[in-house]
Order: sequence, then C-alpha cells, then structure tokens
Amino acid sequence: MRTIGYVIECYTCASIDYEPLFERSTAFRHSTNIPHFGEFCDSLEQLHAFAPLTKCTSTCISIMEPQYFGGVQSVNTPYTYIRGCAEKIFNSIRNHPPEVDFLHSDAICVKLPLSQIWPSIETDELVQVGTIDINR
Repeated sequence: MRTIGYVIECYTCASIDYEPLFERSTAFRHSTNIPHFGEFCDSLEQLHAFAPLTKCTSTCISIMEPQYFGGVQSVNTPYTYIRGCAEKIFNSIRNHPPEVDFLHSDAICVKLPLSQIWPSIETDELVQVGTIDINR
C-alpha cells in the first residue's frame, strides 16, 4: 500500500444513512476503522466543528454517493459521505482497481462502482471518490 511518507490528520465520519450498512456488512464490521455516524458528515461547516480527526499515513478521502429521489438529485442532501484515511477505508480490498492506488498518495477524483471499492456490496452504482484537503 502506498503512503505519503508523513502523518496527517483526516476527518473520519459517515452519513447517518450508512450506519445500517456498516452493521450488516462483514467488510465493514471487521474493519478497524468504524466511523462516527451523523448528519455533521454531510456539511463542511459541521464537519469542521464536530467530526473527529484521525492520524493517517495516506491521503484523506471522501466517498460521495449521489442521492436521487424520483430520478432527480436531492437539493437538500445531494450526496451522502464516507470520509477518512485512504489506508483505513480501503484496508479490506484485495483486488482493487488501479485508481485506488493513486488515492493513497495523489490528488485525484474518480468515479467507481461501489462494488469495486467493497466487493461484498453487490451494486454497480457509481460513487465519486476523491482526495480532500482538510483545511478547505
């Protein structure tokens, strides 16, 4: 696994909608990195005020899943989020797409099927995965 060569701090949280998924999924249940769940993860202002920071040896990433209602993206909550350290979020992936390697050390934003990030989740729904700067 690629690292950035120094330690940084990343916000670690997930939108409240993901809590049942984490409880059901074996990939998440055995993870050493269970995020804090809450609506604060969906808002940059609340993220800076309430989300915990975790030490990381890779980049900080956000996984953004678009939220659609009746075929239209939600205005109030356009995305749900999983945020944290790349090395911890992707620790359960054995055969990952090559883009994941870049997420560990470079600034990049890619669209990936959720099933490529976590194979135990059987969906081809696309999510956006990007490195983030916690100072923004």
